[in-house]
Amino acid sequence: MSSYQTAPYTHFHELIDTWTKHAQSIETQAKNLSEKARVLGTPSDTPEIRTRLDEDERRLHNLATKTKTVLKELADEMIKRKKELSRNDLDMVTKVRTAMNNALKNYEDVITSISKRRQQFQPTTNDTLIDLGNANLSEDDIHQRLQLQQQMKISNNLLVQQNEEQFAIEEQVQLVQADVIEINHMMRDIGAIVSEQSPIIANVEQNVSAANDHIIAGNQQLLGASRHQKKYRKKLCWLLLIFLVIALIVAIVIIIKLKA
Repeated sequence: MSSYQTAPYTHFHELIDTWTKHAQSIETQAKNLSEKARVLGTPSDTPEIRTRLDEDERRLHNLATKTKTVLKELADEMIKRKKELSRNDLDMVTKVRTAMNNALKNYEDVITSISKRRQQFQPTTNDTLIDLGNANLSEDDIHQRLQLQQQMKISNNLLVQQNEEQFAIEEQVQLVQADVIEINHMMRDIGAIVSEQSPIIANVEQNVSAANDHIIAGNQQLLGASRHQKKYRKKLCWLLLIFLVIALIVAIVIIIKLKA
């Protein structure tokens, strides 16, 4: 609430704060995810690592989903209280939009980069296929053929796993792209409200400024009139005093003549 000391803390400001936190969280989580993804294709690359990356990606997607809910509510709130929005409110929206745009770009870049690394560094098996050639089926040959069948089964399972992972990667990228597109659409709607309200607020501010100028000019005129009135009263007092002095002198002269 400290950010809005000059104005009441409303639901609008609460949504702005939540939006700001989401933008910061998306930025932070995307950065952490990028750091963790560096192990892909290294000796430390394991199925457990990839599972944890999947979980982190899902958390990031869930955060993006929550952000969409906040933005929808914020857009509704801005439409509802259009006439109450101040210049400071619009500036806050613009500032958070910029932060969210940067966070979304990093979010999309990180997921795209991870998907490419996943495709580039597919997990492989250390088992090697045994080539039987044209050897006769001795007991050893049968044993080797059984080994071959087992290895082929492992390879097939690995291929299925790789296909499933590839599908999951493509699905995750599509989710991210959908998140980014939808959030961008919502932010454009909010930006349209800001653009619509900016001239109105500018006009109101101009009218308020003009009114203040008129008030100041009026006060100055009143002050000037008050000064003129004081000067007029002062002059009037002097004139009355002079008149009284003259009248007194005339009266004295008349009295002296009458006595004489």
